[in-house]
Amino acid sequence: MLYNRLFNLLDKVRENPDLASLSRELSVPVGTLRRQLESLDEDVPTSLFTRLDSSRAILSETGLVYAEACRKVDRILVAAELKGERFKREREGCIVVGALSRNIGGRLRSASPMKLVVHQLDASSADAVGVFRQLGRDYDVALGMYDDALLKKCSLKAFELSSGPLAVAIPMSNPLSGRRRLDIEDMYGGRLYVPWHGFTRKTDVLAADLRDFHPRIAIEERGTLSPTFLSRLGGQGEFVLVSAMQDLGAYDLKVIEVDWAYTISYGVLYSSKADGKVISFIESLKSED
Repeated sequence: MLYNRLFNLLDKVRENPDLASLSRELSVPVGTLRRQLESLDEDVPTSLFTRLDSSRAILSETGLVYAEACRKVDRILVAAELKGERFKREREGCIVVGALSRNIGGRLRSASPMKLVVHQLDASSADAVGVFRQLGRDYDVALGMYDDALLKKCSLKAFELSSGPLAVAIPMSNPLSGRRRLDIEDMYGGRLYVPWHGFTRKTDVLAADLRDFHPRIAIEERGTLSPTFLSRLGGQGEFVLVSAMQDLGAYDLKVIEVDWAYTISYGVLYSSKADGKVISFIESLKSED
């Protein structure tokens, strides 16, 4: 239920029960003020007033409780509105990037003519499809893996940062983290977390091939790679399928390429109807090539 801002009148009444005086303070006719208070009284199971007539409004014990609660709610709403306005002003001069990690690489930051603000977004999650279709609202661009089918499905364009081997992320504590490259057999007896089926054709093909030809690797689909999940990843036999370009050091994970033939594109995703701010950002990246 939406909060009715008229309830803020109760705090005013508590401080000044004289309706004539209060109406002058609020620049509202006495009759209108009284009707507003009566409408509030009808919305609660017990009366807010011990007296409510053309001259005075005296709050009941229930009314006093509501008045105190409404004062606190109003402070919260005012703070939220101020924060929203501040965020709106900030967005006018920055690019909001949705990425799995705040470590998005120096190239993006150095090439951008605007400040980059990074917010958490797993581009491989099932929920990301809805976000992609609304890029330009909460997020200006997203950073992650993709294929042509994903771009078409979500009406996106992409600036490719790399097109290379799929990799895996493993905990820094894993003895394999010292390796520069892994073999498929290194994952035998372990569990590989892959994106949900349907994310991209390439990740679906890899998962299917591993199930068929490397059954000693347990394949588990993940609807999302949440920060909590990544931070708790600690088993020596746990691997997460990612792009070799991703930096997950913030989660104490190392990304290592695997000696297989599976590749994928990784880059900046943006709406096919992007505004001038985003187009300027993409053009600045292109000029760096």
